[in-house]
Amino acid sequence: MVRTVNILGTEYKVIREPFADKDIDGYCDYTSREIRIRDDNVNEVGDFDELMRKQLRHEIIHAFLAESGLQANYEHYRQFGHDETLVDWFAIQFPKMIKAFESVNAL
Repeated sequence: MVRTVNILGTEYKVIREPFADKDIDGYCDYTSREIRIRDDNVNEVGDFDELMRKQLRHEIIHAFLAESGLQANYEHYRQFGHDETLVDWFAIQFPKMIKAFESVNAL
């Protein structure tokens, strides 16, 4: 199933596919405007759906950074393009952040 997400005016395809034995759960390719997410639970993760929602948020954050011109301005720019710790922090904390913003009508 292919869906799209608007990232600062640019449409990205979100593609779920089997990654089999690849050692990744997803990636963002800002050159092709595609986000690819694992759909096979080969490692038998307990709450696979929750993990993939976090992974999708992670890849969307990469896309936002890339579309903001920040695709190569971080510590791991040669390998990943962004600092993975920072991207993961936002991906993990964003659901809590949006609840806090909504609770005080800050959106």
